[in-house]
Amino acid sequence: MEDFKEYPTVEEIEQAILDLGSDHLPTFGGIFEGGINSQQVADELAPCILTILESGEKINSYLEIGSASGGSCFIINHYFNPGVNVLVDNNIHPKAVLRPVVLKDIARRELIGSSHDNSICEKIREMKTTFDMLLIDGDHLYEGCRQDVEMYGPLLKENGWFILHDTQIGQPFGTNKLFNELLVDSRWKFVKEYVSEKYSKCGIGLFRKVG
Repeated sequence: MEDFKEYPTVEEIEQAILDLGSDHLPTFGGIFEGGINSQQVADELAPCILTILESGEKINSYLEIGSASGGSCFIINHYFNPGVNVLVDNNIHPKAVLRPVVLKDIARRELIGSSHDNSICEKIREMKTTFDMLLIDGDHLYEGCRQDVEMYGPLLKENGWFILHDTQIGQPFGTNKLFNELLVDSRWKFVKEYVSEKYSKCGIGLFRKVG
């Protein structure tokens, strides 16, 4: 008989995210403000996580652009437990001071500074790691988020998972403009967009890197 792996339901993942705490209830929804101060909308991130889990692929390495409190990294590690975690953040967000506490049990390398700084990107290249998952949630202006994709996309492995946060933000400019461009960019295979039906519509776009 073929092996069957049971995964949590999307409702279970959503509830787990809600239980971990939100950065700002009016923006991200949730049960309470605090905890890991997640800046993810639960009913957007939960189905995205389930899609990746159901692929059965191991996530050994994770690169995150824009971390704030570290909530996204915490959730990703809960479900995928990558052995390598690399975070880039300028520590301007007021909740960045919480990251050492939120991620105290998660081994990681943090590079503090602008993701647009070539020296930051070069330090990651020097690690000689091809990442299985990339999450971009940094600069939300069009030029900035486009630059993040161009700089860090090459560090993702072929067929790796690329998560773009805030696909609904800044219409018709900003991250939303970039998202619509990526939909027709041959370097990326669009998987799905996840948009909240319960809370603020931030939006998550899930792609795979084309070889």
